[in-house]
Amino acid sequence: MLWFLRDYPLAAVLLRAGTLACQSLLIGGIVFCAGILRGEQKRDGLFAKARRLLVGAALGLIGAQVLFVALDSAMLMGTSDLRVADLLTANYVLAGALSVATAGIFLGCLHRAAGRLSLRWMGFALPLLAASVWTSHAASRLEDRALLVVLTAIHQLATAVWIASLPYLWIFLAVEQDADVKAKILPRYSKMAVGAVVALVVAGVWMACIYTGSWSAVYGTAYGVVLVAKCALLLGVLGVGASNFVSIRAFPSNMQPLLLRISRATEVEIGIGFIIILAAASLTSQPPAVDLVQGRLSLPEIAARMSPRWPRLHTPPLSAMPPVQPIAQAIRDYDPSLEVAGSTNNAVEQAWSEYNHHWAGVVVLCAGIFALLAHSKKMLWARNWPLAFLGLAIFLFFRADPEAWPLGSRGFWQSFYNPEDLEHRFFILLILSFVAFEWGVQTGRILSKKAALVFPAVCALGGAVLLTHSHSLGNVKEELLAEMGHTAVAVCAVFAGGSRWLELRLQGKISRRVAWAWPICLILIGLILLDYREA
Repeated sequence: MLWFLRDYPLAAVLLRAGTLACQSLLIGGIVFCAGILRGEQKRDGLFAKARRLLVGAALGLIGAQVLFVALDSAMLMGTSDLRVADLLTANYVLAGALSVATAGIFLGCLHRAAGRLSLRWMGFALPLLAASVWTSHAASRLEDRALLVVLTAIHQLATAVWIASLPYLWIFLAVEQDADVKAKILPRYSKMAVGAVVALVVAGVWMACIYTGSWSAVYGTAYGVVLVAKCALLLGVLGVGASNFVSIRAFPSNMQPLLLRISRATEVEIGIGFIIILAAASLTSQPPAVDLVQGRLSLPEIAARMSPRWPRLHTPPLSAMPPVQPIAQAIRDYDPSLEVAGSTNNAVEQAWSEYNHHWAGVVVLCAGIFALLAHSKKMLWARNWPLAFLGLAIFLFFRADPEAWPLGSRGFWQSFYNPEDLEHRFFILLILSFVAFEWGVQTGRILSKKAALVFPAVCALGGAVLLTHSHSLGNVKEELLAEMGHTAVAVCAVFAGGSRWLELRLQGKISRRVAWAWPICLILIGLILLDYREA
């Protein structure tokens, strides 16, 4: 168990993201049902659908918190002499217990609810926010602690009120058939969302200034890199939200097409919004940039690494790779007190990794160019561009992990015990699923509208997963330079998925405009991968 969890930061980020997402869904659902819908909750079975989402959020919160506490406890006991009894008063255990108890009580009250939620249900938000803030950076600060606690609570509450209430808005738009009722509820929600956005941005900027302290901390630390990615994604969501806001402010006489467009654009807001929550969870796993005075990257160092060079398209000799320890022996000899995030790469392993990234860049660049050409009716052959990714999947399967089958001594099934190999296998499955559907969609072999959504969903999911991906290179600066490339690819992948989703779900001029965005995102991803280096 501890061997697999040696990639502890990844597991911790995912569980923290699950906790924040479920907590936000609970609070957002209460706010939307009690504050926005009010008496309309009983219409057309709307409350029944909202109840199911609330129940799922509460159960998800309980599960994520239990797993998070168990993971932290296992790592602490595995790397020290602490026992279970010693951990019962730890902050993360107490905060987890408060969160689980609140979610449990909420489920009990919801079971007895008589068809609607009142404003009194907002009382559940206070302990949920308290449990979350308890384990945040704000609670551990010695300076400006009170201010940061308040700002963090406001930031998380605003996130719940805006982003996490969007799924309930989407349910309302899908269930409610009366256009007049929609016309009454949407402006009410719009005003609340604007207030939440203002509170979120003000609190977020204030905290960012405190946690970074200078511009050099923004571009020179891992915290700053993730913060920039979060801001870029936030701007994307704000763009979609602003479009909806303008539409709501100017309802035409025929509202049905507009309501359909708002509903479908909301889908992209929801997807990117929850990826932002994942980025926020990743921020909590990084020490605040203001505390990292030593080892920051300078602009000349970043410029030197990012300067274009000819890609590495040949691997070093396989015989030059370091010997691979059998997986059973590695698990048996693993000492969690010596490492948490895995081993470092030597020069040969770094060269192999660059080789993988550069060939992936060639494939993605070609696919993006062909996808752009496919918009022309004179180049119908370019619609076969998804097949390029089939070659990438085959390449990654055989060449991504030189220590595993078929190149290395570790067998195919044994490689699944290694977290990094398992993550690569997951990416291969994502690529294959995307190829199978998107090639059929592009060539007209698959006419299902749902099948067409697989590609944007895979792009967004791949970008979200990549936000958690990291390499252990044995040098903090080298790791950060590599993560800059990963983060840029992740943001481009999310935007590619979002723009393709909008192209498919919307109609008219907006659909044609965003149709050019996702091929350009693919081209940018290819260029970033071609310039990737680890030394």
